[in-house]
This record gives sequence, structure tokens and C-alpha cells, in this order.
Amino acid sequence: MKQKLYILGVLAAQIIFTGILFKISHWPGAGIILTIGFLVLVLGFLPFAFINLYRSEESATNRTLYIVTYITCFVIFAGMLFKIMHWPFAGLLLTIGLPFPYIVFLPVFLSVTSKTKNYSIYNIVAVLTLLAFFSV
Repeated sequence: MKQKLYILGVLAAQIIFTGILFKISHWPGAGIILTIGFLVLVLGFLPFAFINLYRSEESATNRTLYIVTYITCFVIFAGMLFKIMHWPFAGLLLTIGLPFPYIVFLPVFLSVTSKTKNYSIYNIVAVLTLLAFFSV
């Protein structure tokens, strides 16, 4: 299962990077390639990755965290796709998508990790650093 997951992730990344190359070079078909790449990423790779992580845990306490993480990724990637493709409502999606990790994901992440007694503080610092990096 993990090998198929890795292959799907690499395939999604290759399709997206090919679409970006086509878009930068103004070659035909860039929009279709980018849309397919984002669909493979959001509807193919991410759900299977989160399901795989969820099943590998012994307890089912982090289900809410995985669902909120997937919704956050979906909103952000949808906003990115709409902005890259110059589709309508791209600004609205980005306005919703950019503060979404701070308003929705971060409180859920902190509440779930505060209940876990053996959760490392380094993971929390890494998530906060990643969010700060994305905001810049």
C-alpha cells in the first residue's frame, strides 16, 4: 500500500510540475495538466495518505485532526488552482484559504495534541514554524 501511495504522490507532483512548466512557457494544454495534477493530489493522494496515517495509529483519537487537515489542504489547493488558472472567485477562495490554517487547523491541532501525553513539543514547534513560513 505504501509503495502505491508513494507512486501516486510522485505522479501528482510530476503532473503539477509539468503543468507549471507548460503554464510558464505559455504552451497549450497547461490548464488541463494543472487541473488534472491538482485533482490527483487533492482527490487521490491526500485522502489515501491521511487514511494510511490514521490506520497506522493504535487509537482513533486523531480522526478530527486528519479530517480538518484534509479540508485545510483542499481549501488552500483549490484557491491556488483558481488563482493560477485565473478562474472567477479566486480572490474569494484565497481570502478564505489563507487564514484557514490559523482559524480552523491550528486550534484543532493544539487541542488534539494537548490531550496526548507523550506528544513531543518539537512537533508543535515544527508545525508552528511551518505555518509561519507559509504566511511569509
